[in-house]
Amino acid sequence: MSIHQVKTDSAFSAEWLNWLLFFGSVFFFMANLFAAIAVFPSYSLSIGSTAFQAGLQNTLFGVMAVLIRFYLGPVMDRKGPRPLMLLGAFTFATAPLILLFSPSYSLLLAARIYQSLGLAVFLPGMYALTAGMAPPPRIGTYLGSLRIFFNLGLLSGPAAALMIIGRFGYDSWFIVSGLSSLLALILLAVIRVPAVVIRTEKKTGSWNQILEVLSHKQIYPLIGGIALFSLTYSGVVSFAAVHIEAAAPQAEAAYFFVAFGAAGIATCLVGGALSDHFGRQQVAWPMLVILGAGAALFFYLPAWPALVIVCAVILGIGTQGSSLVFAAWLIEISKPRLRATTISMQENTIDIFFAVGAMFFGLAAQGPGLGSAFLAAGIITIIAALPLRKVSANMIKKAV
Repeated sequence: MSIHQVKTDSAFSAEWLNWLLFFGSVFFFMANLFAAIAVFPSYSLSIGSTAFQAGLQNTLFGVMAVLIRFYLGPVMDRKGPRPLMLLGAFTFATAPLILLFSPSYSLLLAARIYQSLGLAVFLPGMYALTAGMAPPPRIGTYLGSLRIFFNLGLLSGPAAALMIIGRFGYDSWFIVSGLSSLLALILLAVIRVPAVVIRTEKKTGSWNQILEVLSHKQIYPLIGGIALFSLTYSGVVSFAAVHIEAAAPQAEAAYFFVAFGAAGIATCLVGGALSDHFGRQQVAWPMLVILGAGAALFFYLPAWPALVIVCAVILGIGTQGSSLVFAAWLIEISKPRLRATTISMQENTIDIFFAVGAMFFGLAAQGPGLGSAFLAAGIITIIAALPLRKVSANMIKKAV
């Protein structure tokens, strides 16, 4: 074996170790993020809050993250994403431990506002860092790998938290959450990241960077697509179990979420690579139409309960596929020095329209029914995707 080959093999191993450490950090952070969203409402009730207060802490958590992200997204472009991501992981490592010493609702609200800093910076940061570390022709493939660990955190975090709480109580989960978030921080701290070029332009500032992103017209149809999948995704996450229980009580909602998660992970494996090969335009909009079709099919669940698994697979493909490819597309059209700002706008769009979707489906549950809401969401998604695709195609032609 030649010295050159040994060096090449060593560099390859070091590169993959670096990615595994990074993805490990993402996994532990996301597991704790989704566990906190799932657990804190019940914890809030356990310390004597009202049902309204139990929901308010999660709402405050999301709203504060949106507001913070408008300022700190551009800061990540100027200073690099990792410093603020480390701070975000630190908030998740310390907030649960604070509650060990004073289990009160006022302190819970303070802890959730504190944690919102982590939500604000970690998600856009992980996309920006992936784009900076990945080879440019394969950004979609690497983002697909990132989304796999994102979804593994979603699948395992709440389940592990509920198991720990059921057997050992909330205090034990606080300790485990703090330690695993600390592990996310350590793994992120030791990886190698691209060097940051500090810029000193006169017009550099959060507001100026946001305006520069908004001046790029190609972003608008993509943000429209992101808003569409966020609305439907909100309904699936928040109300799929309720709809299944009412429309097909003999079906198991747990099986729906297992199939939904598995289909999403499988799509992450191939969706990004497909968009690298065929182009974002050729993959993103079909994925959005698939999502709309899955939502519309949910309406027919009372007539065909077996559709529960079919819908889960279609929705998993559509949700993860569109989310992944739109993120890759935004990164592709954005300037490297504005990646975090651009992705922050994506995350804010997701958070805002996720909240709008929850309200829409919640109102529908009290009126025409969830089946009608899923049908309407599916039809709206499919119909709106067509003109958005045409607009984005025309913009691409003008840019060429």
